Amino acid sequence: MTAVGQQPFAAKVHELGVCRLSPMDEVAAAQLAGRLAAMDPWRRLGYPADRLQGYLAADSPALVRYRVDVEGGLAGAMTVRWPWLHGPYLELLAVLPEAQGRGLGGALLDWLAVQAGSSRNLWVAVSAFNTGARRFYARHGFFEVGAVPGLVRDGFDEILLRKALG
Repeated sequence: MTAVGQQPFAAKVHELGVCRLSPMDEVAAAQLAGRLAAMDPWRRLGYPADRLQGYLAADSPALVRYRVDVEGGLAGAMTVRWPWLHGPYLELLAVLPEAQGRGLGGALLDWLAVQAGSSRNLWVAVSAFNTGARRFYARHGFFEVGAVPGLVRDGFDEILLRKALG
């Protein structure tokens, strides 16, 4: 839980029970980039590994990047843009295939909601073709707000999702 006066989404270690969030480092960014580039939706959208690595490793005051670890090592990544339309925007959530099905995604979304504090919304966008992600977010209380054609790449729609808080 976010303590009074503490900045939400602090770039520090957060223990979530099923996983641990830590600030992204260059080594993890390099390890994750190639894996993500080979996974949908990034593969289908044509994201090269070097671009993903740059995104994961870059510094930005409005975007916090985390590595997700489980016992046994690196399991994924999460990036959060804050603030964004009266709440955080989950810009990237990736769980590597070998770590899927363990409740990591749900734990990360629960943590995100707690960190959001008094925010009105949680936001995320998913590729329209990514039916698994759309089902996942719907199970966790997100509703589709609308399509954004060509946001990431021409010929592909992204679907903006919102979860109302409080």
